[in-house]
Amino acid sequence: MPATCRPISAALCAACLLTAACALAADRPSATDEKGFVSLFDGKDLTGWVYGDNKAGKGYQVENGVVFCTEHDGGNLYTVEEYSDFVFRFDFKLEDGSNNGIGIRAPLKGDAAYVGMEIQVLDDNGKEYKGKLRPAQYHGSIYDVVPARQGSLKPTGEWNSEEITAQGRHITVKVNGQTIVDANLDDVKDPKVLKKHPGLLRPSGHIGFLGHGSRVEFKNMRVKELK
Repeated sequence: MPATCRPISAALCAACLLTAACALAADRPSATDEKGFVSLFDGKDLTGWVYGDNKAGKGYQVENGVVFCTEHDGGNLYTVEEYSDFVFRFDFKLEDGSNNGIGIRAPLKGDAAYVGMEIQVLDDNGKEYKGKLRPAQYHGSIYDVVPARQGSLKPTGEWNSEEITAQGRHITVKVNGQTIVDANLDDVKDPKVLKKHPGLLRPSGHIGFLGHGSRVEFKNMRVKELK
């Protein structure tokens, strides 16, 4: 190749590599990629949500763009729509001793931790919980089935972000950008666990908040259905 052509070829090569890199980056999902997500909360009321069979007190309330439950008000609050494979993103804030859960692929009736699946929402360091929890009871765990890695939560009173992905038998949970659960439900083989948790076999259901008598706040709920 003539020497005079080398700088041009090198520039073209660099341009091609840059173009290819940009294309790959555009196709790679990121934590801030919101393409395809649909909001589940308008910040004003609970349109699009419905209670299960255990509403407590006033139920969930809305104030300043936040959905919250209290010690006496809450229960189970579900999306009207059902979802099979999806990514669910939301922000949450805990107080000392907060205890809630995210129901996925759940029916409207029954204990979602068993007839569906519950992704634990918990102040792991709360006075009544610290040092007393089983591995699959920590925040982010598939409750009573798959333990989550610890250490992702911010201090109580601060907002956390969470992402739950359910795709076929694969369930992942990310909290504040850290993957704390990466599970294949087919790896759950214990007959006692499977008998206790028939919801592990459900292919679809509602997404919901599962109140357990304490204050938890939620906002920015949105979902993306996966094909």
